[in-house]
Amino acid sequence: MVEHISGAMVRSHIAALQTRVGPALYDQLFDQLGREDQEDLRLVTPLSWVRIDALERLYTLLAPSQKLSVAELHTQIASQVVGQAVTTIWRALLRLTSDNLLVSKTPVIFKRAYQQGSAKVIKSQPREAEIEVQDWPEMSEFALRGLRVGIESTLRAAGRSNPRGVARRTREGAIIRLEWDR
Repeated sequence: MVEHISGAMVRSHIAALQTRVGPALYDQLFDQLGREDQEDLRLVTPLSWVRIDALERLYTLLAPSQKLSVAELHTQIASQVVGQAVTTIWRALLRLTSDNLLVSKTPVIFKRAYQQGSAKVIKSQPREAEIEVQDWPEMSEFALRGLRVGIESTLRAAGRSNPRGVARRTREGAIIRLEWDR
């Protein structure tokens, strides 16, 4: 199965990557991508779906220029992108939202970000939650890391202290266990 992520998310990642590495180096490394990946990433719109592996290959080319692993660069950029997406107004409102209500929105946000699979809250208590990814047994490490970092970053933007998640694979997808200090 070919995995897809929302064009809106990809555009945010591309903008953050261009800023991080600089336009000249970005263009130079982007030109090393295969033609299909270049077309997917150049023609992306907020309403399109982009192959996750194309975005991952872009990270693979850019990470060495930052002296980082793909996982490190992806974690930093994904955290930045989600943090920026939660505007000042939303940030203030999210700080007043209960942990349960905040976590309960994960399945809706998941569907806007990923074309395949689904997410289900299987545990939600103050300062902890578990999210199950279903119907996506081949979920890539890149997609799983992006989801985990996105949830952590949303919790952080909502004023939760030191959010941290651990993902484990299941037959249907994965379970992400999250904790935060408050």
